[in-house]
Amino acid sequence: MSLFDAEVMAGRASEGERQNGKGDYFNDLVAFLLENASGQMVSTRRGVSGLIFPNHNLDVTYPNSGIAELLVEAKMLGTPKHPGSGQADPHGRHGSADLLKRGKELGFKAIDLKAGFSKVRQEVGEVGQSGPAGDLETWSHASKPKTYFLMAVRVVNEADYRSVIETSANMKKILDGVGLFAYTNDHLDSSPKHYVEAKYKGTTLNTGLSLPDVLHQISNVLAGFKTPPTP
Repeated sequence: MSLFDAEVMAGRASEGERQNGKGDYFNDLVAFLLENASGQMVSTRRGVSGLIFPNHNLDVTYPNSGIAELLVEAKMLGTPKHPGSGQADPHGRHGSADLLKRGKELGFKAIDLKAGFSKVRQEVGEVGQSGPAGDLETWSHASKPKTYFLMAVRVVNEADYRSVIETSANMKKILDGVGLFAYTNDHLDSSPKHYVEAKYKGTTLNTGLSLPDVLHQISNVLAGFKTPPTP
């Protein structure tokens, strides 16, 4: 990622590469890690039905067909300043800038898929699960598909890091898990030659938000599923 950001800062990365390059890499890396840790196969799926919308796109999903039991959204956030962003902050786009929007999108997706899970199961002659009732947080955590948000975020200062942590913790109220790895340049006024995990005085990452811990949690959930028969 350090090398990729250096290309961005030098203006040698296209708009498509800036928007999708790191995200696609991170998505593939998450899928590779989870498959090797769990022994299960995961896949990207398109057009998965929820209660309201019939066409959700899912980054990392199990199983690869039929009713989705588990999904993982993987995102990389934060971009260094580059020749195409003349009006941007000298340190580039803050990691927290798009996180709330992404969190809202995934929160709604999770609710729609969980609410539609029962309908989809009943359509294939299986027993469904109860619909949304009472406390939304309790219902969401007890319902399928299990939904996780994993992200690697380039933060530029302590305030940016605190904002990312706060939003991530709030998203855990509706999602089954949120894993965060926040990183920054060794020196924010220099080229991104080296990245280090973001550590600021008085700012700590809750264990429940640790990316390795949540990856371990997801792999255990995946390993507990019965492998579906090969179609």
